[in-house]
Amino acid sequence: MSIERTAHPYIVRDSTIYGGEPIIEGTRTGVRHVVLQFQSGRDPEEIASIHRLSLAQVYDALSYYYDNENEIEHYIHNESWDAS
Repeated sequence: MSIERTAHPYIVRDSTIYGGEPIIEGTRTGVRHVVLQFQSGRDPEEIASIHRLSLAQVYDALSYYYDNENEIEHYIHNESWDAS
């Protein structure tokens, strides 16, 4: 198992989860999952409750998204970075 830290304190890449897609550390919740729920109108508190996350984790996932929009949009549209 290879875990890579990011510049965001709660966001890591684990090569064994979603092919290394950015996730919230200690979970299987991808940044894209948080973003999709946020974009569908759920507020951060609701997202935190659904995924059993802290608000800090949710906001860090959203911050990661805004710092890396192209990457996360690719995951959203292709399900994984390796998809064609």
